[in-house]
Amino acid sequence: MARRTVDLDIPREDFSKLSKEELDKKLRNEFPLFFLKMNDAQERFIRVKNIHGKTPKRRLFETGNKVGKTLMCLAEDIAHAIGYRCWLLPEDPDYKIDIKLPNIGMIGCETYKHSVAEKIEPLLRWMVPKSCQPVFKPGPTGVLNVVTLPYDAHGRKLGSKIFIRSYDEDPAAFEGIDFDGFIHWDEPPPEKILKAAERGKVVVNAPSWFSMTPLKEPYLYELFSSRAAIHI
Repeated sequence: MARRTVDLDIPREDFSKLSKEELDKKLRNEFPLFFLKMNDAQERFIRVKNIHGKTPKRRLFETGNKVGKTLMCLAEDIAHAIGYRCWLLPEDPDYKIDIKLPNIGMIGCETYKHSVAEKIEPLLRWMVPKSCQPVFKPGPTGVLNVVTLPYDAHGRKLGSKIFIRSYDEDPAAFEGIDFDGFIHWDEPPPEKILKAAERGKVVVNAPSWFSMTPLKEPYLYELFSSRAAIHI
């Protein structure tokens, strides 16, 4: 298997005094997304293809707890914001993503107080490569509302944005922004919120995916799960 390396086109400190082990540890701490290792379920989710050999426009990562579905989908969020999956090797067929850059994406989750503050925000702050020079902007409650990526994972100019929305907001809060990058639903959204957000991506046909334990919002089973063309 090819060795994973981090090749950043930005100025870095002099690592000459670090041992190989110290350098490896430092890079893994500062750029964890480059070293992400997928389990079988995560890899199937990332690599699934439709009958045309393309990544489906809508994907459902439906599993029980402790599989890493939220982490994997957040990695996919960042990948779509920058245009490539930096934890894969450049020669991997799934490394590059065919997407407009820069773009606007959205993560929808259950509550700001718990879902965003306790899970989504800490994971994003840990995962987004420092070379992106991310700007984490809080909303009125002090909880993360939007992440701006001025640069991609290799330090090249970008400008993508990832908005964070909560299901305890009015459905109207999910309208008004054309999400031309992606929509990621972390746990099943109420039907009115799903429809409001979907209207914002009709023109560009942006992809969307769900990381969820399918226990709430049974309408999703009838709408998507029961009609899925490919089951992994």
